[in-house]
Amino acid sequence: MATDTVELWSSVALVVVLLAGYLWLRSHQHRRRLERERKLRCKELILDNRLPLARRKVDFDLLVDLVKLGIDAGQLEKVVELLTAVPVEHHVSEDGQGNGLNAKLDFEGELSDSAAAAPGTADRAGGSDDPAGEEAVEVVEGMPVEKEKAWFRMAHNRFRHALVDKEITERQARFRMLVRMVELGKKAVQDDGAKPVKRKEYELELWDRFYENEYLELNSE
Repeated sequence: MATDTVELWSSVALVVVLLAGYLWLRSHQHRRRLERERKLRCKELILDNRLPLARRKVDFDLLVDLVKLGIDAGQLEKVVELLTAVPVEHHVSEDGQGNGLNAKLDFEGELSDSAAAAPGTADRAGGSDDPAGEEAVEVVEGMPVEKEKAWFRMAHNRFRHALVDKEITERQARFRMLVRMVELGKKAVQDDGAKPVKRKEYELELWDRFYENEYLELNSE
C-alpha cells in the first residue's frame, strides 16, 4: 500500500513538472515570437523611411541600437518623425531675444496653435508688403540632366579617390569622410556671394542628393 502511494505521488509530481515545463516552453516561444515581430516591424519602419533619414544624415546604427534596447514600433515611429521633421528657424536679434523661442510646451494637452506655429508664418502668408516676397518667385534653372549626372560622377570619383589616397577602409571612418566632404561642399556654396539664393538652394540640394546616394551605397557594401 505504501509503495502504491509513493508511485502515485511520484506520478503526480512528474505530471506537474512536465506541465510546468510545457507552459514555460509555450511562454518562451510566445515571447520570442513577439520579439521577432517587434524587430521586423521596426526594420520595415526604418527601411520605409531610409531616404528621409539619409537626407538628415541619421546614423542607422544608432536606430538599430534603439531597437536592441527594446523600443517598440510605435515609439520608433515617433523617433523617426522627430528625426525627419522639417527644421524650424528661429531668428535671434542682437539683444539675444529670439522670436518664437518662448513657446509654451504643454505636455499635458495639445500645443496651442499660436505656440505650434512657426514664427513669421502669418506675415509670409499675408505677404505683399514683405520685400523678400519678390525673391520667393525668383526661378533659377538647374543644370541639364546630363550635366547633373556628370557632376555626380565627378563627386563620386573624388570621394572614392580620397578614400583610397588616405587608405580609409573602416566603415565609420568612410562615413565621417563622406560627411566632411559634403560639409565642405555646402560651405563653399554658401560662402559664394556671387550666386543667387535660388542657385545656392539648388546646389545645396545636389549635395544632399550626393550624400544620400553615397550613404546608401556604403550601407549596401
